[in-house]
Amino acid sequence: MFNPDLFTVLELTKVENPNLFPFPFELHIGFSIIAFLFFMVRYFFDKRPYQLILSFAIPFSMTLWLSENKVWFYTVGAIEFALILISIVSDIIYKIKHPELKAEKKSKEENSAEKKAE
Repeated sequence: MFNPDLFTVLELTKVENPNLFPFPFELHIGFSIIAFLFFMVRYFFDKRPYQLILSFAIPFSMTLWLSENKVWFYTVGAIEFALILISIVSDIIYKIKHPELKAEKKSKEENSAEKKAE
């Protein structure tokens, strides 16, 4: 039987372990660098704790390339999940401790609505 998916597999120049990541190492490292820089710049301006947590959580996923051990794979997954939960909780706590952010956001929305009305 003819399988048209065969041609797409033949076009790949480098096949990575699809169980680990569906994209190559070079793309993963590029994504991690961009994510790290993005969250560090945002942390520099906003000083929100979740930005600092995520700036290290995303590049931490690069440790999966060190070993193909399933225990390590699931350990990194659990750590990443915990870091995402910690970043969500820290943002909620940050918003509770800084109610002036809500007032600033509301005033910005009112100013933008007034500008649109003009």
